Amino acid sequence: MPAIKQLTADLLFVLQIVLALISGSSQFIRLLTTSQGVNVSWLASWLTFLVINLELTLRAHRSRPSRVTLQTVLTYGAWTSVIAANLALLLWRGTETWDGKDTVTAVMVGLGLLLILLYARIRRLGLTDPLVNAGFGMCFIGLPQVTLAYKIFTVGGAGLAGGMLLAGHIGITTRLGQLWFAIREAGWDRNRLGAALSELANEVTWLLVTVAWLVG
Repeated sequence: MPAIKQLTADLLFVLQIVLALISGSSQFIRLLTTSQGVNVSWLASWLTFLVINLELTLRAHRSRPSRVTLQTVLTYGAWTSVIAANLALLLWRGTETWDGKDTVTAVMVGLGLLLILLYARIRRLGLTDPLVNAGFGMCFIGLPQVTLAYKIFTVGGAGLAGGMLLAGHIGITTRLGQLWFAIREAGWDRNRLGAALSELANEVTWLLVTVAWLVG
């Protein structure tokens, strides 16, 4: 990779780590005082989404290791850690219990997963196929954020930190940038395509959450 592109990739990686820390810490601090509007199922689903994409990027790195693909793995590792910490805090404090919206989220995700499994069966794809995993990721990130947006719109979103919202948008965009650099360097493969598709679903639904937070 040319020096200027490598420098850009390195800057994106550093930015991702900083964003993960800003997003995770701001939300952690907010949850210490209020969790209004925050769904248990949302954080749990987000964590699952990150674990899926972490696995996809790990596979991509193993198939063709490079500095850029390693940075992508570390990026997802950082985000996975901070979201896990926030979910642990929410469960430990017990201020947000499982409610009707969590049940709706679980049902929606379950139906989405069934559709993905049906698609995989029809196309004769294994459960470890990257595009099947991408479909799982889209279910775990997109559908819960639609429910989250509705909950924030109806009850308020004081429990969601503005820093997390902003860092989320910048983080998704730069993760897509990292994937683009990885694709430019190593070419398209199903792992990178799967990660990109799930991140696009992440951004679209995160925009819905942002609109609800601003209006609510």
